[in-house]
Amino acid sequence: MVKAILEHPRIIPCAIYAPKRAVSQLVIVGKNVPGVLARIAAKIAEKGINILSGLITAEPGKDTGVLTLFLDLTNATCGPEELVEELRAMDVVLEAKVIVRKFGDIAIDGTTHTTMFLGERVVMLSVDDLGAMFDWLDRNLQTGGHVLLFEMGKEASRTDVRELREAYGLEGRDLVEAFLALRIAAGWFSYEIVKYDEKALKFVIRLYGSFECAFFAGRRKPMGHLMRGVLAGVFSEVYGREFKVREVKCVAKGDKWCEFVVEPAK
Repeated sequence: MVKAILEHPRIIPCAIYAPKRAVSQLVIVGKNVPGVLARIAAKIAEKGINILSGLITAEPGKDTGVLTLFLDLTNATCGPEELVEELRAMDVVLEAKVIVRKFGDIAIDGTTHTTMFLGERVVMLSVDDLGAMFDWLDRNLQTGGHVLLFEMGKEASRTDVRELREAYGLEGRDLVEAFLALRIAAGWFSYEIVKYDEKALKFVIRLYGSFECAFFAGRRKPMGHLMRGVLAGVFSEVYGREFKVREVKCVAKGDKWCEFVVEPAK
């Protein structure tokens, strides 16, 4: 049961497909104090409205938080505008608003075009979109495309590691694993440290479900060129010297995971 919960995908509530249902979206600004969420949820339930999904954004020390909810009003005893008025009357709610874009049976988040992840703006691309881009590079530029992906990954990861060090004071293995764990949270992969030898500076990193290689099943050759660059950049920045990275296993060629050997460049 615990394993099933841990492996459940993180569904980002930015759109919902609900045929023949009366779906809407509310944005509620409330006081950042204990019990606010329970009171708002109770008011919504009182009207026969089902909460389908939501996003809570509140930070320690801030006076307010934002609650964004997709609601099913099919069996509701009131409409969304009436609900908004009742929410606004609550002493813990500072503002409430209906804000949604609907196209047929699809309801899309209408709040903002900006998505933040640990203080930085991020954008979302599907694995198929990224795979199509990487596939174009592989077919048209071949080895040159692989080099481009490697160098792009290396440059980006070095920048990220520097920012992590400066912001949180991490070093060594903590810095490496914080970078990798953040990529889990961002949906890149899950990872396992197979070998971590700081004396010999030799490391073996195993990636499960890497988004880069998932698209290329059946290619019969390693395809983790971006990830090779990412790992080269991470270890180079953490340990202050250049590293080479070899992908010795890859899901693109039928292995169960992608495995990378990281060692000093000669």
